[in-house]
Amino acid sequence: MVAEGLGLFVPVTAWLFAPEGIFILSCLIGWTLLALAITDWRVFILPDAMNAVLVVLGAAFIVLHARDDWLHHLAGGLAGFLILFSVEVAYKALRGQDGLGRGDAKLLGGLGLWLGWTRLPEVLLFASAFGLTFALLSGRSRTEGEPGQTPLAFGPWLALGAWTSWLAGPLLVSS
Repeated sequence: MVAEGLGLFVPVTAWLFAPEGIFILSCLIGWTLLALAITDWRVFILPDAMNAVLVVLGAAFIVLHARDDWLHHLAGGLAGFLILFSVEVAYKALRGQDGLGRGDAKLLGGLGLWLGWTRLPEVLLFASAFGLTFALLSGRSRTEGEPGQTPLAFGPWLALGAWTSWLAGPLLVSS
């Protein structure tokens, strides 16, 4: 029931806030982000196939609406992947255990391709703020065992952060 409501949330918010002339593509990207978020929430996996759909939609956005800025978006895809890949590798080296999955890096890479490299900091800021707020309000940050050992999927928060950035972008970034 919740997924259906969120599925309706995508076109409503896209209609109200997405950049003009990009409603259908915005909905497709939004529904892809929603599918990624729900999957990661339920099973802690961001499937490659779903991330690939986001990459294809990001490429379609570039071809249809951002041809002059293709390098900016390509740099965003590469930077997005490398940022979270570096965090994943560094965390594993320091803590000796996984703390972030490769799917998160692929997701941020797809988001960078779609939004461009300059929007990655706001996506990460929104995602971190949403995830931290959820963890604190839900009590997920407290466990009976060792502190910091409760798993929390980051994909849903990346998706929500990207959707927020996309919809609020004209307000946050001057053209």
